[in-house]
Amino acid sequence: MPAHLCERLADPDFHIFYHAPTLIVISAIAQGPWIVEDCALAAENLMLAAHGAGFGSCWIGLAQAWFGTPKGKETIGVPEPHVPVAPIIVGRPRTPAPAVPRKAPEVRWIS
Repeated sequence: MPAHLCERLADPDFHIFYHAPTLIVISAIAQGPWIVEDCALAAENLMLAAHGAGFGSCWIGLAQAWFGTPKGKETIGVPEPHVPVAPIIVGRPRTPAPAVPRKAPEVRWIS
């Protein structure tokens, strides 16, 4: 892990889940060829539904690898064959999120 991330995680004032009241960890029941994609689509649907209901959400990628460890699985009560993929925090945002600048999409046609 890069040094700046280790420093941030060691800071007692840093809260990896931003004090959100809810953590949802989307997991696959067993290994398979499309588990990450299936869980990512479920996470996207969850986050869109949360937004539609007035909630904020964030995929906490920094916690993702730890949840796959034996200690991480034990902490969240996930049995060994399960594969945690998407840790999502959900809560009420204090302020509306600002618009994120986006680059124009690049579309290529194949004839």
